[in-house]
Amino acid sequence: MGALQRTFWSWAETMAWHYAREIPDYARLDTRVLERDVVVVSFEYLRALEEGGDVENLALAVGQRRRSQGVSLPALLRAYRLWAKDTLEALKTSAPSRVVELAPRVLELLDRVSEASARGYQLALEGALPRGPLTGVAAQLADAGSLVLAPRYLRLPPEGMAYAQAPLGPLLFLAAPLVEVEEALRSLARQSRAVLWVEEGTKLSELQADLEEALGLGHLLSLPPGLYPTRFLWPLAMALESPKGRDRLLRLLAPLEAHPELLRTLEAYLQARLSLKGAARRLELHPNTILYRLHKVEELTGLRLDRVEDLSLLGMALQLRQAMEGPSLA
Repeated sequence: MGALQRTFWSWAETMAWHYAREIPDYARLDTRVLERDVVVVSFEYLRALEEGGDVENLALAVGQRRRSQGVSLPALLRAYRLWAKDTLEALKTSAPSRVVELAPRVLELLDRVSEASARGYQLALEGALPRGPLTGVAAQLADAGSLVLAPRYLRLPPEGMAYAQAPLGPLLFLAAPLVEVEEALRSLARQSRAVLWVEEGTKLSELQADLEEALGLGHLLSLPPGLYPTRFLWPLAMALESPKGRDRLLRLLAPLEAHPELLRTLEAYLQARLSLKGAARRLELHPNTILYRLHKVEELTGLRLDRVEDLSLLGMALQLRQAMEGPSLA
């Protein structure tokens, strides 16, 4: 990132605060969502000043999101005017020699993003996604900025995307089967270092309910960035509803409680999708050390890691243990 882009990023971080102070509709938004959303969008627009590029799809998606968040169109357009004003002030301070060059670009970009966001806002008002298979995506509040960049990764027309705001995070609905967008969503999760929950279906209301449940359970776990199907959480949901189920699963890990290094190794092994090398990289250990520890896990628990049913039980037990203890601070 160049010097000017570093300045842009620093400046973008102040935009959310300015919007909330000046515009009542923005002041009503959850500050965690607003900060991550506005910082990413502002930076992408600012970067376009220097590098050029297409920002229309991003701006169109902003219009859709703001409509789902209850922001009025006049408030959205006012935020853009504030963005342009603040950007010009930032340029005067940080890059005075480039003001003459970049000021016309600021005004031209203001027109482009305002027009595109207004179109997106209108699309959101007009309603439903086309009939057919749908894919729903949810991000935790901490990863709210990730869905901002979805238009960059997904080759879908604007009318094939719709946003909603749930209490625990933003939602994105796509008029496409999961198989068509899965790799793009994985890239989005990887590049934005976000945990994204995904579900496929045909009824938007059911998708939304499943995704909101995933957000409610997912924040209890410490998961590496990636794309996770909501069914990953079904065993955890069932275990949390059954005291007997909780006790049985937690008893599986009881022999490992005195060996925290074995618990960490088992968790890393599962997160690395049963890759010794992947677990070794996560823990910065030699693969042979991982293998030795996994043998100890088998010895102490009486379970075998080459059996799907035993692996599933241990995975559920680790999920439950994380949920009972709360999210990791690591």
